[in-house]
Amino acid sequence: MKFNRLIFFALLVILSFALSACGSAPATNWPGLATDGKTIYLADGRHVYSVQPETGTDLTIPVEGVNSPLRFPLQPDSKMSFYAVPALSADGTTLVIGNAAPGYHTLYAVDTVTGSIKWPFEGSNKPWLGGALIVNQTVIAPGGDGKLYAFDLSGKKLWEQTLSEHALWTMPVSDGTNVYVATLNHEIFAFNPASKEPLWKIELDNGIIGHPAILNGVLYVGTLSGNLYALNAENGSQIWKQTLEGNIWGTPGLDADGKTLYIGTVFGIAGKFYALEAQSGQIIWSKDEEGSIIAGPLVTADQIIYVTELGRVQSVDKNGAARWLADFPKNKIYTSPLLVGDLIVVAPMGSQFMLAAYDINGAQKWTFTPAK
Repeated sequence: MKFNRLIFFALLVILSFALSACGSAPATNWPGLATDGKTIYLADGRHVYSVQPETGTDLTIPVEGVNSPLRFPLQPDSKMSFYAVPALSADGTTLVIGNAAPGYHTLYAVDTVTGSIKWPFEGSNKPWLGGALIVNQTVIAPGGDGKLYAFDLSGKKLWEQTLSEHALWTMPVSDGTNVYVATLNHEIFAFNPASKEPLWKIELDNGIIGHPAILNGVLYVGTLSGNLYALNAENGSQIWKQTLEGNIWGTPGLDADGKTLYIGTVFGIAGKFYALEAQSGQIIWSKDEEGSIIAGPLVTADQIIYVTELGRVQSVDKNGAARWLADFPKNKIYTSPLLVGDLIVVAPMGSQFMLAAYDINGAQKWTFTPAK
């Protein structure tokens, strides 16, 4: 299988963690996006930016009598680098993200109002690559040292559990009670956040990069072999497995009713987008793409939006028919689209701006370029 340069680089990075214990962080990565519905948080390099969805501009705070952009850190720091999806507390006041810069190993909890550090955790000896999760007042953070950590919101470490001798890359997910973590070592672990001992673990056929999707007691997860699984969240037993063309890097998307599942694949420089029956895994339709599909899709009430490595933002209806298209032919997109109110937000790499927002009909509403 042939990969283009960036995918090949990313694969080498991933394999370096999966097959060795080198522990160095990637020099580059794709941006992380999150929202609490009021603010868009973009982790992209030296900062986590706070963006107003109404205008596509920086939130600001007064600093020494001058309104300055609200971001973390407030001033650039060459020792910090952020790419994971930021984790947000239920009340939106705390953001948790780890430093991915080589040689620096701090997990930060940040005040979203002031941009100040609430607490740091410096007990890991490797950079943080995967996004954290905050569930029921507990922070669950996958470490670059192969350990899964749990903290309360004050920063007290509750427990840690070694899951792998290599870095944990994938963000945990939760059904509101239990937490599920996938690894590049082919495994999925289930935990109750109150206890470090896993409830169960299973091994699949290959490494897992995109975190599982979960709905109605079922986990849906894909592997680098192109196998898509449905697993019983209670015990990890396999409900079905479907082999797709290419490799699966992203997280599946689900209709709200849980009947249809959507996922894209990578094969060579091209990709394929699939709709499947969630109950059986049977393929309903598929759509060929010139560019590989790294990120998971965004599923709304009446359309599915996915992005490609060639810089395409494609909207299709539930039957796979094209609705609208936005192109960034000189750029690449590896981050899943984000729904913020009625806006669809994407993060093209290498563009003159970091974010672009569209309405549900594909009309561009704004672009975001950080203030100086």
